[in-house]
Amino acid sequence: MDQEIMLIKELAQENPFAKMLNIEVTELKQGESRIEITIGPNHLNPMGTLHGGVLSTLADVAMGTAIRTLGRVGVTVNLNTNFIAPGKPGERIIAIGKVVHQGNTMISTECNITRDDDVLARSTGLWFAVK
Repeated sequence: MDQEIMLIKELAQENPFAKMLNIEVTELKQGESRIEITIGPNHLNPMGTLHGGVLSTLADVAMGTAIRTLGRVGVTVNLNTNFIAPGKPGERIIAIGKVVHQGNTMISTECNITRDDDVLARSTGLWFAVK
């Protein structure tokens, strides 16, 4: 299982887009993943706060990685993100993705993105399970 965990971490972190954002996989459990970033200049929108696209990407990577912990591969069909609070440069952001339900062809997921005790965004995802 340790080798599988390492492979899942590597797949998530070596994804070119995730790599560009400096995403780190910090914990993997059955049906759950935790990823983190420290907000840098490349993560900001024109207003100087964390770009919503980064939040959506964090959710997508966290939820997709959670699916892989179950030995499955999913392709995003729908991703819904509610933006709740802004993130600022230098802050450490944590995204925890969880599998909520898995069927034969579709997998439901959710993700909370936080800074300390503050929720920055909440996402849900629907995934097509690749055979």
